[in-house]
Amino acid sequence: MTKKLFTLFSAAALIFIASRVLPAAECGSGGAPLEIINRSGSEITSISISRTGMEKWSHNYLKEPLRNGGTISVDIDRNDILGISDVKLKLKGGREIIWRRMPILEIFSVVVTDKIEPLYERIKLTS
Repeated sequence: MTKKLFTLFSAAALIFIASRVLPAAECGSGGAPLEIINRSGSEITSISISRTGMEKWSHNYLKEPLRNGGTISVDIDRNDILGISDVKLKLKGGREIIWRRMPILEIFSVVVTDKIEPLYERIKLTS
């Protein structure tokens, strides 16, 4: 019985992970997209990424503002990211937040909480 439950749980986990990673095929050459779920209470107008410590910010990955309660998947050019990164959010009204030292290559979905903090699960992909 225990072996059967373990097998069932493992299969469910693999299906869940595949459902999060397989959309990468739709995402051009930049690798898997990053899903952003906005529960901040505010509109997000800009999302940029910089290698930690460099302060050289990418372009704005949002083509249009992400409303509160909205979800979007963006191609963050994972192939060009070397590792730990900082993520800068700009909110409607000009407020700017920087999340430091995020393992962005291991994050495929992030919730922006009502405290403007990132909520995510790390998924390490192996070759």
